[in-house]
Amino acid sequence: MKRRWGPLQKVLAGAAAYLLLEVFAMSWLGSWIGIGGVFLLLASTAVVGGVLIRTRGRRVWDEIRLKMHGGEPPGHALLNGLCIFVGSLLLIFPGVLGDLVGLTLVLPLTRRFYRMRLYRWMEKLFRRGGGGFGGSGGGQFFMIGRR
Repeated sequence: MKRRWGPLQKVLAGAAAYLLLEVFAMSWLGSWIGIGGVFLLLASTAVVGGVLIRTRGRRVWDEIRLKMHGGEPPGHALLNGLCIFVGSLLLIFPGVLGDLVGLTLVLPLTRRFYRMRLYRWMEKLFRRGGGGFGGSGGGQFFMIGRR
């Protein structure tokens, strides 16, 4: 009989695979630029991530508040804010692969890719009735234009 993996086992296996890839990437980068270079790179991206969370995070929060006070749905600003927040966190946490993904989440040109994926995922979730509070859907709150 074949044993199925539960959600916890899948998450743990994914985390273990990610950590192995990070160790491999850092050792490869360390052989290329040296241990000091890797440390300097990781420290500098952590500082950049912290600065971005403070500056860009506040700007996105203000944009969300303005849209809500104006009676507009803040969906687009919410997705931008989520991308910036997760990208900044990835830059803060040590890791070469996380830094690469975090950087692409923070940069406006590449953020659009993630924002559209999030939009499509949320759209499917809300159409099935699995989103919102109590499974009621997102309503006007998550109306997002496809920019």
